[in-house]
Amino acid sequence: MVFPSSRFLNLMLALALVAPLSTLADTPAVEAEEQIDSGLKEFGYLAGLSRGCVGREQEGDLEREALDLHGTIGRLLGTDRAFLFAAAFGYGSSLQIPIEECTDVLNRYTAQAKSFRTKTGDRP
Repeated sequence: MVFPSSRFLNLMLALALVAPLSTLADTPAVEAEEQIDSGLKEFGYLAGLSRGCVGREQEGDLEREALDLHGTIGRLLGTDRAFLFAAAFGYGSSLQIPIEECTDVLNRYTAQAKSFRTKTGDRP
């Protein structure tokens, strides 16, 4: 019996965490790696934008959640990918978006964070 390599399993786990299931079929490894990295950057950027959309009293909670997500990404996908998330978070948090876009940003971030936590088995 042949078992898949741990690199292959990590790649499939990473894809499942950040990409829609429809992209998993017939995706070459290089494309899959790029999708993972792109998904983590987008997730971090969205988390950073969300920081600017919450009140000062909620910033600490959002930052703690982002740190927790960063730790989970580092543990499951490696520190290079955790860095992508963190760098995108930093960039997103340095921007100011129009207040009327905040509801959409917060809803998208909440949905993505919930999906990520569900897929990783972390607390919701």
